[in-house]
Amino acid sequence: MKRMIIPLVAATVLAAGYIACCGAVDAEKVLPRTLVNGIDISGMNVQDAVSLLERGEALSQGTMVVPVHFAEREYPVDVGNAVEWDYQPAVEELQKSVRGAFLTRGYFFIKSYLTGNNIKPSAVLKDEEALEEAVKASGLSKERTTKQTEYQVEQDSLVFTMGTAGEEADIVKLKEKLKAVILANDDAVVECPVSAGKVEEVDLDSVYQEVCKNPKNATLDPANNYEIKEAEAGIQFDKETARKALETAEEGDKVTVDLIREEPEITTEDLREHLFIDRLASYSTEVRGTDNRKDNISLAVSKCDGAILLSGDIFSYNNTVGEQTAETGYKLANATLDGTVIQAYGGGICQVSSTIFAAALYANLDIKERWEHEFVSSYIDAGMDAAVAWDVLDFKIGNNKEYPIRIDVVYENDILTVDIWGTKTDDSFVEIDTQVVDDSGGKLSVLTSRRVYSGDQSQMYVEQVANSTYINVS
Repeated sequence: MKRMIIPLVAATVLAAGYIACCGAVDAEKVLPRTLVNGIDISGMNVQDAVSLLERGEALSQGTMVVPVHFAEREYPVDVGNAVEWDYQPAVEELQKSVRGAFLTRGYFFIKSYLTGNNIKPSAVLKDEEALEEAVKASGLSKERTTKQTEYQVEQDSLVFTMGTAGEEADIVKLKEKLKAVILANDDAVVECPVSAGKVEEVDLDSVYQEVCKNPKNATLDPANNYEIKEAEAGIQFDKETARKALETAEEGDKVTVDLIREEPEITTEDLREHLFIDRLASYSTEVRGTDNRKDNISLAVSKCDGAILLSGDIFSYNNTVGEQTAETGYKLANATLDGTVIQAYGGGICQVSSTIFAAALYANLDIKERWEHEFVSSYIDAGMDAAVAWDVLDFKIGNNKEYPIRIDVVYENDILTVDIWGTKTDDSFVEIDTQVVDDSGGKLSVLTSRRVYSGDQSQMYVEQVANSTYINVS
């Protein structure tokens, strides 16, 4: 009898305790250990819980991450900025369990206390553009297993590794899948939809432009005190041969195309051996006049002496000697303006430009710009002078040689000498003719021609280099 009483008492106590638990449950308060999207709303009423969740959503926006699987890798796609959650129905649904039959309240209370509640509210897509940005930020839009054809230079060969077609992420279908996941608030990994990849045809013209280059002659580097700059060999390949080989290749094949190397005309050794070894021309004029005039000539000489022109370079006299002012060191001396002798800063420096012009004629350099004086100069024949005036008249010559040239200008003992040094590549030589074509009406017109001969004295060509008109004072 005693054995039967004890279990009965225990059962009565448990039943009483359970009934007391049921009575203690507040149907208007959220059950203990209840989380919604990681936010604890235990013990709150429904409206306070919803308000808290909405505030939390505003603070933690951008944290709904959907894992997407593609090509043996997972990509986290954060769609938080694209969605919003409907909290009210989720919390209300939970509360139905404690608003039901009196005797079930205790069960849900105890279950909640022991195991907790992790509620997932319904999600709604609110921003298509934000979803697009989330996919783009994940990097999936660029992912593909297709390998495009690659190429590299290996010694004297251009080696292509043909591409292989694989798969690429189908972004349109992926977005539809993500929308479904958002609506279901599902934690499962999404398998990325794929579409067939395509191996693009090789743009052989672009490859040619990138790989191939013309040979570069050895030259001098103005940025490095005119030190020798090494020659570079040219690289070419036969595009038609390469095209045919690529058209017949299978995916993943190696295709080798022979590279053709072309040596430059002037190698580094050639330049070292032949740089400035030949005097291409020399010309001298006698300097007369005032001390100021001679000082101006001396200053211009110091600026021109040693000028180096690489192949294709242009020498500008004005740019070399600079503007003629008292501040730049030039002095007043005779010059002419509109047929009148005046005093001007830098008077006399035209003798330097004229002497360089004459030497350039005999060196067979290009004459790019040259002007005559108003009167025939006393220091050089008519048709051989080169007038200059800052920002108005310039004298320019171009280096049409394969090798660099150097202009040496020396003024001593009233003799101005210009030597042009370079490298002779043939046995040609030059003669200069100045022919008076008109000396009437107070004018003197002179035609300057350059005759170029080969080493055997045969004339190669005749070139008219200047047509000068002076005021004739005779």
